[in-house]
This record gives sequence, structure tokens and C-alpha cells, in this order.
Amino acid sequence: MENIMKTIAIVTAFPPSAGSLNEYGLHLVNAFAARSDIEKIIVVADKYPGDLPELDLGPKVEVKRIWRFNDPLAGFHILRGLKSSQAEGVIYNLQTASFGDSEIPAALGLLTPTVSQKSGLPSGVIMHNLVEAVDLSKTNLAKSPFRQKLVGAASYFVTKTMLLSGFMTVTLDSFWDILKDKYKAKNAFMVPHGSFPLASDIEITNLSERPRTIVTMGKFGTYKRLERTIGAIQKLNVSRTENQKIKLIIGGSDHPATPGYLKSLEAEHKADENIVFHGYVAEEDVATFFTQAKLAIFDYDSTTGSSGVLHQAAIYGTPAAYPMMGDFVDVTEREGLKGFNFTPLDQKALEESILECLNSSELGQSYADNNLHVSKGVTMETVASIQLQLLRKTKTGNFNVLRKAKNSALRLEEIEISRQVLS
Repeated sequence: MENIMKTIAIVTAFPPSAGSLNEYGLHLVNAFAARSDIEKIIVVADKYPGDLPELDLGPKVEVKRIWRFNDPLAGFHILRGLKSSQAEGVIYNLQTASFGDSEIPAALGLLTPTVSQKSGLPSGVIMHNLVEAVDLSKTNLAKSPFRQKLVGAASYFVTKTMLLSGFMTVTLDSFWDILKDKYKAKNAFMVPHGSFPLASDIEITNLSERPRTIVTMGKFGTYKRLERTIGAIQKLNVSRTENQKIKLIIGGSDHPATPGYLKSLEAEHKADENIVFHGYVAEEDVATFFTQAKLAIFDYDSTTGSSGVLHQAAIYGTPAAYPMMGDFVDVTEREGLKGFNFTPLDQKALEESILECLNSSELGQSYADNNLHVSKGVTMETVASIQLQLLRKTKTGNFNVLRKAKNSALRLEEIEISRQVLS
């Protein structure tokens, strides 16, 4: 008889921590908490500095902060916490640097799902990126070719070991292809990123009613940099009158590998009142952040997975400008998102995309409407339902033949892992 599994654990960075994938973790937990067949969720979360209070997510959710970023013993603390939690299964919400920005703690942490699976606790992984799909020369390893080779070599062992957990899901077709072709995985599945729910009290206005504001959000300093975006806005503003100038609002924080990056840029551009450094955007401010803008810019040197911020822009009716490379191509083709595309690493091309958006309000609105419609197709509730059914099947390994999840099958009321989702 299939395990009903009413108490589950979720290992993730979690607000008010600003760790990577914290917001995805929050929405995933909320989606599980909304299910009538789940009685309790134990969030095995990262510790964070400061004294901000925990979020009140209701009686079903218990948050245990028991591991630290860059701690080589994070996995040990997680396993001990899982053992005492009495969870019947665990889902890990991860990317390659979830446990550290240096090789040893990052790799050791990623081995934890397999250890928990082998210890008898059904364990699944939502993996948001793979080392094989990342251009390491554009990351914090850019200045160390030796470390790039070391990480590349170690990644095979780490990924192969992670696949010994109950199952692994990835958010892009290209990642699934790697697991299928390189690793011959039989317990890996492609499940779309999923869209975050709309804030209930926010009104999504048409682009024509929004100010001449552009936003960008992320963890900046490595492959996400701001020099071209700031340069593009300043160049376009040179020929504009005061009331026609474009305002750029930068939300987010430094990448852990580049502390001080945003502070130095803010000091450099402090005299320009049209370049605004907002800082970290808390969950309750995300809706306002995006609905104030006519455009969201994603000017990356490379990509490392399906962009959660791109999906956030979509649900708030804000069109995006992004380079047609890597995972942006996958998201565009697989999920049907549309945006203003420009040549990678090309400031002039970015300027042209900005102008196209500002001068073509009907085109921008059509992209916004399309993306809002697409984002409603695969919700976090759908993602949670798939993850739960996979988790419940890990004891038997009854996943049938490995097949990709199809968007047409991802209807919450129809999901049946062995029939629709994997057919």
C-alpha cells in the first residue's frame, strides 16, 4: 500500500533569511500547507544573522533553523534534525551553491539527500541548476581555471551520488537531457519551475499607466552584473528632458562571492538620482516592486537555471528584456514566455530593447499579457502535488519509464504520476 505521508520536511533556505531560493522555498511550503492531506511541514532551514522574527505561516508549519551556509557540517546538522523531526519524507530545494560558495561545504551539503534516502527516509530533490549547464568562467571561479577544472570533475561524482536519492526533478528540458543522456538517470523528471501566487491586494495596471521605471533584481556581482544596465540607462537619459528620464531601480543583494559589489556601485553613481539602489526586496514588497515598472531587465553574462525572478515579473504583468542564450532560450521555447531579446554582453543591443519597450506600448503589453497567462498554467500548487506524489512513490521506485512532464498534463485535478505527468 502506498505511503500516505502526512508529515513532510522541506530542506531549504527560508525567509527572512536571504539565502538562495528562499522565496521559492516559502511558496513551496505554502503550497504544501494548503493541501488537506498534509498535516505538518517541518522546514529545515538555514540560520541567518540578525533578530528578524519568523514568518507566521499557520499551525501546520514548523521552522527549524539548524544549518549554516558554508558550514562543512551542514549536512550532519540536517540529518540530525530530520531524525528528530519524525518526518515521513523530505524534499530538498537546492541549487549547486545552496550550502556554500566554496567547493567543500557546497559538495558535502549536496550529498545529504542520498544519505537521508539510504537511512530509510524517502528523499527527493528539486534541483534548480546543474554544474554541467553553467559556464564556470562567468562565476566566482572566473579567475581560477584550476578550481573550474576541479569543480567540473567533482560535479560528476556529486550529481551521480545525488541521483541515488529517491528522485530528482529539474526545471528545464536541457537539464533533464543531461541527466538522461550523461547519467542514464531512471529517477529524474522535468517539472516546470511553477509560478508564484499573486499578492491578493495588488492591482496589476496596464503598462501605459506605469511610470517610466525599469527594474532589475537578483544577487549581483558574478554572472549577474549591472555595469551594462546602468550604462544603458545613463546613455539613454543623456538626450532626455528631466520629465522624460528613465529611472532604474535595482533590487537585491550581493552574491556571497562578491561582498561589497553593490555598495561600491552605489557610491560610484550616488549623484545620479535616476539610479536607485533599493536593497533586498522582501516578499511582501515584491508585488509593488514589479508593478511599478514598464520593464524588468535580466542582463546576465551566463545562466544557471530557470529564473525565479523572471517568473515573478511575469505574474505581475511586467515584460522582460533578456539575452537569448542558455536557459533563457529553454524557458522561452518550453514555457512560452516572451520578452524583448538582445545580443548577450552588448550594451547597445540592450539600449535598443529598452527603447523598443518604451516606444511600443502595445507590443510590451502583449508580452505582459502572454506571460501572465502562461504563468497561470503551472502553479506552485501543481508543482507541490507532483513532488508529493513522487515522494510517496520513492519507497517502491514505481516511476514507470522515465519520461518528461508535459505542460498539458500538469493540471492539478488530473495529476497521476504513472499516467498523465510522465506520459
